[in-house]
Amino acid sequence: MTVLDTLRKAGRPFRLYIGFELVVSVVLLIFVSLIIVYSLAVLAATLFDEFASGIHFIEAAALKDTFGLVLSILILVEFNHSIALGIRRRSGVLQVRVIILITIIVIARKLILTDYATAQIETLLGLGGLALVLGLLYLLLSNAAARRPPDTQNEQG
Repeated sequence: MTVLDTLRKAGRPFRLYIGFELVVSVVLLIFVSLIIVYSLAVLAATLFDEFASGIHFIEAAALKDTFGLVLSILILVEFNHSIALGIRRRSGVLQVRVIILITIIVIARKLILTDYATAQIETLLGLGGLALVLGLLYLLLSNAAARRPPDTQNEQG
C-alpha cells in the first residue's frame, strides 16, 4: 500500500491537501500565464524595433536574441500546459516525464543559442552529455509508462 492510498483512506485531511494543491496550481497557472503575456509583449516590441531599424536582417546576434525569446515563450507555454493538464486530471501539478521533457527543451534552447566560436569544449560536452542522459531517462520513463496497466498510469508519473 502506498502513502497515497493511506492518505485517501484518511479522508478529510487528504481532501484538504488536494484542495490546497488545486489552489496553488491555479495560482501558478495564472502567474505563468501573466509571464507569457508579458514575454509576448516584449517580443512584439523587440520585433517592431528591429524591423523598424533594419537590425534584424543585418546582425546575427539580434536574430539569436529574438529567436531565444521565442523559444523561451514556447518553453513557458509547455510548462503552463503541463500545469493545466495536472489541474484537469487532478493527478498532481507536474509529472516527472513532463519535467524531464521541459528540461530537454531548455537544454536544446541553450545548444541552439550557444556561440560555438567562443564556447569551451567542456561546456559543449557537458550539455551534450546532459541532453543524452535526460533523453535516455525520458525514453525509460516512457517505456515504463507504456508497460503499466491503464488504471495506474494517471496516478504515477
